Amino acid sequence: MYISIIILYVATYISLGLKPNYVEEDMQSMFNRPDLRCPMKCNRYPAIHQMHCCICRSESVVDDLGNLTIEYKDGQCNSEIVNRGGKHDFYSLYHRYGHLTFLPGNICNFTGLFIIDLSFNNITNIEEISCLRNLDTLLLRGNSIHVLNKHTFLHMKFIRILDLSFNRIDMIDPGFLLKMNGSLFYLNLSFNKLVKLDITNGIASRQQYFCEANYSHNAIKTVTNEQSWKCKDSTSLGHGGMVVLSNNSFTSFFDVYMLKFFGFQNLLQIGKLIYYGFDFRDNKWNCDCKIYKFAKAAERFVQAITRDYFDVKCYTPKSFKDRSILTIVKERQYENLICNLSLADKCPLRCRCIYQPVVRNRTLIDCSNSDRKKIPHALPDYKSLEVDLSNNDLCDLQNQFKSKHTNTSYFERVRLFNFTNNKIEILPRSNLFLLRTAKIDFRGNTINSLHRSIAVLNPCNIYLGTIIMQCECDDIWLQQWLPKEESKCAKNLQVLCRKEKQLISIKNMSKEDLGCRIPNKNIIWISIFIVAAFVLVVLLSAVIYIFRFEIYIIGRKVIKKCNRSSFPLTLSYDVYISCNEDDENIRQWLLSNLLPNLEQKPLKVFWPCRDSVIGSSREQEIIEVMSRSHYFIIVLSEKYNGPLRWNEKEWKYAWHNYTRDLHREIIIVNYDLLAANEIAQKYLGAFLRIGQYIDFSNHKNSIENEIASMIAKNYNKMGNYARENRVFAEIEEEKLPFLKKYPLYSKLVSR
Repeated sequence: MYISIIILYVATYISLGLKPNYVEEDMQSMFNRPDLRCPMKCNRYPAIHQMHCCICRSESVVDDLGNLTIEYKDGQCNSEIVNRGGKHDFYSLYHRYGHLTFLPGNICNFTGLFIIDLSFNNITNIEEISCLRNLDTLLLRGNSIHVLNKHTFLHMKFIRILDLSFNRIDMIDPGFLLKMNGSLFYLNLSFNKLVKLDITNGIASRQQYFCEANYSHNAIKTVTNEQSWKCKDSTSLGHGGMVVLSNNSFTSFFDVYMLKFFGFQNLLQIGKLIYYGFDFRDNKWNCDCKIYKFAKAAERFVQAITRDYFDVKCYTPKSFKDRSILTIVKERQYENLICNLSLADKCPLRCRCIYQPVVRNRTLIDCSNSDRKKIPHALPDYKSLEVDLSNNDLCDLQNQFKSKHTNTSYFERVRLFNFTNNKIEILPRSNLFLLRTAKIDFRGNTINSLHRSIAVLNPCNIYLGTIIMQCECDDIWLQQWLPKEESKCAKNLQVLCRKEKQLISIKNMSKEDLGCRIPNKNIIWISIFIVAAFVLVVLLSAVIYIFRFEIYIIGRKVIKKCNRSSFPLTLSYDVYISCNEDDENIRQWLLSNLLPNLEQKPLKVFWPCRDSVIGSSREQEIIEVMSRSHYFIIVLSEKYNGPLRWNEKEWKYAWHNYTRDLHREIIIVNYDLLAANEIAQKYLGAFLRIGQYIDFSNHKNSIENEIASMIAKNYNKMGNYARENRVFAEIEEEKLPFLKKYPLYSKLVSR
């Protein structure tokens, strides 16, 4: 909002050429103060700064201002205000260096009080002042006030200047400045006893401008946020002003993580304070790692900073004593911007821990020369740890690396582990994979063997120097793991083997030199042959299993051709037809084409849809009829609207009879031109894959004649064939003799 106002002013001046008295009128309307006047010297400022100049240097012109005095009664305990100059609209009260301990008892009777100056008295409480709604200036320097209540001035909309310096104030209610809904331009709380300052007393949001809030010469150490105030994207912090915090007890800078604690959710919201100024000079600042991120962010515009209150100087460390932070940023002197970590930060006992963001954002844990016999159980919760354990008495790392008392989770954050000049003889084998990104230095120890577990580490990240050992065949893996001679890290690690009073690099040792058994080449070829045969058998078995039905059908056909002897059969039916009985097109084709053609040959056909006995068990009937049928015609169709279980049982029994008797045959009619993988029963799909089926799309020959000729051709090959010449009714007559009494049945039998 304030930005839009400023832009509006500038645009108005430029486009219309208005005079500065328009700024004065805007100021008067903004604060409802027609008595405020803008000094002429503000005319020299650019239009964008004229409003701020007019407000902060404004002068109040009151034409009718009377003077009041104070009289003491009953000694110095009671006092009252006396008007000796007649009635006026506004009054002023001056009583400096008096003996007041309380405000005059009748102060609320003078609602027209405009200026009060009671400096250098002994006043301890000012709560009664809230009744003076027209007060403009309140000067209470050098009194004995202890507490400043946020409700005292809440409804005093015209107060511009409040001076409470040189008192004993040690507490200000949070939100005192933030909730001021008026025209408070100057707040002076310098030379008091404040030890903390709430963030809500350093910013203002209910008025567009304030000029200065002076908290200098106190003992402020910390900034708090007791009301959990949060800055939202829609929050307006006004045009701001100057917040003076010089000559306090600040030592540590605020880091980026403190911004959320202060109510700012991200760095972009800090931009709302662009018109504010914060004077932190003359504090005992410790220039440590906390200012590093701010310093990096300030590099872009540090050359343009000219305001003197930015010239904050360091108090510690000695290397930065009395050096300006601006100078540090301009010259990028970041090496000594470090933070010393304490035991509370998990710094190990007898160690020095330093966080140094400028150097690889590292945390240095210096435990060298500390007579340590064990590695630390825990380390600071920082990334990129560099741990120096050199010149100690470490020996048994194996047990320590896998100890339950050691929190090895920090291993993944370690970037450098220095174990030089200890008493280590055997390298650890456990949890080494957690250090695969770290550089580890084991030089200056008495290591005489290397276990294969170390292979999880990059050989260029581990420093072992020269190791002399009794090499065996189990150490041959080192030839592949050790860096090549031309590598830059080849000197990090060299392994020399003892052989006949000589020291030879393990890279130059052969398998025979290392005592390895050389396998017989014949045994190798035999092993290869056995493995190849095994693989071939497995593959062949897999192929046979996948195509087992196709192999069976083709093999059965070959066997029948070779075996030309005939076998007399006594069967009741020539053909059994299985199809989707609910498909009207298939039924029409069977009744009008296939069945008449077959029965004219003559062939005896059983079609369940037509020939099943009503009331009989269908499954039992299927079993009996198919066991006495020679051919099984299976018509494959795409859709089955009814239950499929009868078709599936017919297919199962057809396949059963087909596999048990070489003289039984299955004829597949692919009515809907299905693919082999679209058929649930794999043994039926096998007929399609090998091409042993009748394609219904073949219109060159009559499908009915083709089926009949296949059956007749097979009969000629079989030679001697006998069929039991009984109608099914006769068979059923034996099973169901009670049907004889029905006339319809007698007529059917006589036919």
